[in-house]
Amino acid sequence: MDPNYSLTYLFRDDTFSISDTTKIVEKMKQIKTLEKKYGEQIKFRKDGRQCYVLINRKQIAGSTLDGLYEKLWELEYGRQNASLSDLYPEFMLWKRDSIGASAQTLRYYRTLWEDFLDNTPISEIPLAELKVKDFTTYFRSITRKRNITKKRFVNLKSLLNGIYAYAIEDELVDCNPIRDVNCKQLTFKPVNNNDEVFTIEERNRLLAHLELDDGIYSLAIQLAFHLVARIGELLALRFDDISGNSIRIQGQYLSIIEMNDDLSFTSRECKNVEHVKGYADCGYRTQPLTPKTLDIIRKLRLLNPDGEFILMNNGKQLTANMFNKKLKRFCEQVGIRPLSSHKIRFSSASILHQQGMPLPALQKLLGHTTTAMTLHYLRSVETLEDTEKLMEKALG
Repeated sequence: MDPNYSLTYLFRDDTFSISDTTKIVEKMKQIKTLEKKYGEQIKFRKDGRQCYVLINRKQIAGSTLDGLYEKLWELEYGRQNASLSDLYPEFMLWKRDSIGASAQTLRYYRTLWEDFLDNTPISEIPLAELKVKDFTTYFRSITRKRNITKKRFVNLKSLLNGIYAYAIEDELVDCNPIRDVNCKQLTFKPVNNNDEVFTIEERNRLLAHLELDDGIYSLAIQLAFHLVARIGELLALRFDDISGNSIRIQGQYLSIIEMNDDLSFTSRECKNVEHVKGYADCGYRTQPLTPKTLDIIRKLRLLNPDGEFILMNNGKQLTANMFNKKLKRFCEQVGIRPLSSHKIRFSSASILHQQGMPLPALQKLLGHTTTAMTLHYLRSVETLEDTEKLMEKALG
């Protein structure tokens, strides 16, 4: 019979859908797979009421052959045999819908999955079979050549721990073997943190150059260097947030990213949101305004006399992307290495601590929930020449 005619016949009265056909094809594939593996082992009882298979001396039985096949398929390929690869998509959606993780976090998880776990042997082994030894071997393999930083490794572990938390909640496994891996034995890619911030000398050179230009982006970058705010917080500042010689930080202007059901990501328009970094009691805070900072804000008001937000150009708020492009250009003009807006925050925090600001006060200023995070921000902001002079002065 002509195959096209056959399909036309099946769908002639709309009682048989394409979905039904797909299910039948999948079922036939399952039966063919099971027949190939268990066909010769299937036995029927004398009364014909039941068929069964012995697997490792355990009897798997069904009242019908189809029923037996369903049990065998579940045993062989069912959810209790789910691997990291099987659970990763479910975990991502669970993290989005039930836990409320940000799209930025989920996108970073996807990057980690693609870089370290996708199509790897360990990701295909059923979770219930994975042991401490398996993860010890895997962790050694990705750190042996020191090609991953400790920070990235910790984030990778966070992703794996998250998948296990999801599996435990869904009662697929009872425990997480990763918790018992001795990670102190591992070696990581060294990071030169001092290359990640503007030194005092670079900051001074850049500010001296920017002070010759009263354009919106020049003033915006100057404001960033005189506050200790995240770029999103800086862009969301309103003139109404100013009270005397202080300013209230209480929101962010962000490019909204959403994760779709197929785990792809879509960028939406930028918009102002309530503070989303850390806990609200730490994120919402007040920062003092120095005379220099007030002068920069005065110049910004002249550029934007009727605007609601401090950083606006032609009636629209500045974006982080354009801010960083302009910052890079200004850095190149004065001959210093281009760094991102976030490194301005690192530099300001480090300079304040160097000048004697106590750690608790700095933590509050930055809006951090822990002193450990604040310590992570502290870098050496001296040049090598400055260090040499200090050593010569102190040690002779």
